Amino acid sequence: MFPTKSLIFLGLILMVTMIVESQMMTGGVQPVTDLTEVEKQLRMSLSRLESGEGPHYKLRKVHKATRQVVAGSLTKIYADLEDATGKIKPCKVSIWSRPWLPKGIEVTFECDGEPKTVRKHDA
Repeated sequence: MFPTKSLIFLGLILMVTMIVESQMMTGGVQPVTDLTEVEKQLRMSLSRLESGEGPHYKLRKVHKATRQVVAGSLTKIYADLEDATGKIKPCKVSIWSRPWLPKGIEVTFECDGEPKTVRKHDA
């Protein structure tokens, strides 16, 4: 009888381990399936930055995004942005949101043919 109980116990441990590993853990990068939420977040940041020192971009299309929980949340967005001259560029935009800090939203733009730009704004 003892071996049967041991096998059941080991099976339960294996099942729990598989379930835990399949869940999102802190620090794990997850794809964002609702791109409308990401578009809203990016449009808000672009609007706040445009009213300040820039850069001055308009969102044309979001292709994909990921989110990671790291002392706040880090969203990486792959999108087409239009610059002030009307040229559309593929960009990777990272939005690190820590709303409890002053100027707790850090936005990093990495667009083709341009230097990396980092700006901050309030939540």
